[in-house]
Order: sequence, then structure tokens, then C-alpha cells
Amino acid sequence: MSGSVFNSVLVIFKPSQKCIETARKTSDYLRRLGVEVETIWVDDFFRLESRSFPLIVLVGGDGTFLRFSRLTNGGSPLILPIPCGRRLAFYEEIPLGELESYIDRVFHGDFYIEHLPRVKARVEKMELNALNEVLVANIDQGRVGSFKLTIHTPSTSTEVSVDCDGVIVGPSPGSSAYNLSARGPLIESTYPSIFINFLNSLQLNLAPVILPFLSRVRVEAATISSLYIDGDRITTIHDVPVEVSASWEWLRVIRFNTPRRGLFSVFAKRAL
Repeated sequence: MSGSVFNSVLVIFKPSQKCIETARKTSDYLRRLGVEVETIWVDDFFRLESRSFPLIVLVGGDGTFLRFSRLTNGGSPLILPIPCGRRLAFYEEIPLGELESYIDRVFHGDFYIEHLPRVKARVEKMELNALNEVLVANIDQGRVGSFKLTIHTPSTSTEVSVDCDGVIVGPSPGSSAYNLSARGPLIESTYPSIFINFLNSLQLNLAPVILPFLSRVRVEAATISSLYIDGDRITTIHDVPVEVSASWEWLRVIRFNTPRRGLFSVFAKRAL
């Protein structure tokens, strides 16, 4: 399509038969529009991570979306999520028969952009973005773990020691994921904030915490623990601090329905 800002597009897909077919249909139509298209399955995204694309098409479910989020750093291109998976919290409904019309809407600017805040986790020499949560969990599930938290907000600093199975720290979009299953607070996804939740704490009066987005959280595990980012196990840690703070590399997601009824849809799907 002559004159379009989307002169090149990367199509990332989940490696299932349905998603591969949807990715092929998407790529074929984009090429008919005169757009340069690259296609790759999500676990191979690192091979093209250094290249710049003005538009990323994600064909899959929440796992594909979260994997892309974890692997991408720096400035975020526009993301068009096309649903093709079991869990679709980050996706709008796009019927396969209407796929071409939705792509046309993108190229005509008929959409709005939802900005999703993330947090950045730092451990040793690694630095990773998290959209749902950073989880530090005791590796011995038969025994309770011990964790020390150091929390810095714009106005206060505090330390707390907790005996529990694990500590969850994440940005507002992740409040409806593992955090909610652990009876944590549900936060509007576009509201910049950081939550802390505790798995099976021995301290019965210990409640989850919501912090300003400019806060920093340091988690130190006294017991051997696993570090998870958005559900993926990253490494094993012991006496190594995990630093979690605001990331300014927010995701920019194309939406067609204004506004998204985030909290209402979560209640509708998970209240019963």
C-alpha cells in the first residue's frame, strides 16, 4: 500500500495448525497490499529481535503475547493481536472471515492505541520486562520459604520479612492473572501501578499491597527459589536479590473497540 507507514510487518504466530493457517492468510493479504512481510514463530523471535518493524502482528493467545512481551526491549512497535488460542485476555474478538477488513482499518488509521505498562526485573546480569508478574517462589514446595522485601516509594522506604511460598510483583495488567487467583487486588490495566502479593503467607494479617508506579521493590530469597517472568521459569536463585521497578517500555496495542471493558470482562469471566 503506497505511502503507508507500515511498509514492513512482522507476523509472529503460535505453532499450531489453526494459528499457522491464520498467519498465512494474514501474510498473504498484507503482501497483496504491497507490504514487506516476515513471518516467524514466537520462540524464534530472538532471531529478528535486532530488526525494526513498525507493525507486529501476533497470532496466538495470551502465551504468545506474554512471550513476545518478555523478549522485546526498547521502543515498542504497534502490536495487532489476532486471537488464536485458549486464553485471550489481551485480545479482542476478530472473526477470521472479517480479518481482511480489520487489517484495512489498521492501514486507514481506524483504531486507537492502548498503552500497557510493564515492570523491569533485574537479577545478576539479566534484565527482563514483565507484563503479568515477576514471581520468586520457594523451590521446595513441601516447606515454607523466607523472603526479605525492601520497598522504596516516592515518599517512603520500608523493609519486611515474610515467611511464605512465594512473592508476586507486577504491573497493573498482571493483576487479573496469577495475582487474582492468589486473592490479590484487581487493578484497571491501564492505570500505572505496581502490586505485591504473597503466596500462602504464615502472617495471617499480611495483605497485598498496591504501590505507585515509580516504586522499586527488592526481593531477597533466603531459601533456594525459582524466578518466573510471566509464567516462564528463568533461573534458580539463592541469596541473590531480584530488583523490580517501573519499565518505560510500555506496549502499544491496537484496539478497535473504545473503551475496552477490562475490569468488567474479568469479572464476567472469572466471578463464577
